Amino acid sequence: MQFSDARKYKKQIKRLYRTAFPANERAPLFLLFRRTDNGRDSFRAVVDEEKFVGLVYTISTAKMVYVFFLAVEDEMRGKGYGTKILAQIKEIHSDKAVSLMIEDTEELDAENYEERINRLKFYERNGFRKLSVKINEAGVSYDLLGTDTSVTQADFLDMMKDWLGAFLFRIIYRKMKTK
Repeated sequence: MQFSDARKYKKQIKRLYRTAFPANERAPLFLLFRRTDNGRDSFRAVVDEEKFVGLVYTISTAKMVYVFFLAVEDEMRGKGYGTKILAQIKEIHSDKAVSLMIEDTEELDAENYEERINRLKFYERNGFRKLSVKINEAGVSYDLLGTDTSVTQADFLDMMKDWLGAFLFRIIYRKMKTK
């Protein structure tokens, strides 16, 4: 398995991105591709022996790498690719904490509660833990997970403010209280 430039697999990336993430959780795809020109963001296709397996989009700061999007093709799930992708990200960024968000696991009445718990267990098996940070992003509540407990809510919000710009940041995170 290896990472490849997402632009080489644009058609597959577009299809998987739209099926793996709800519309209210997706950033515009053209923006993700454009942001990779800054040297901090990375958009990669995951390929195994020339076969498209999935996608991963990360944002790097001095302190951490944030896994913004990670998805594996339906027919490839359960074959260890998610674990391999995370291991490769941790290896590439061995000098940084790796963080990501999942839907709030304390919303017991959530329609996809079992899926949320399974997702948390998957990430815990791969060295992540809940960081006691809740993020409210455009009305959706998330748990911040990380490989290192030094990542704070402020670290995350600073990264997103830089990534989005002040105007969009205020719109998306307007209801959130910072600690």
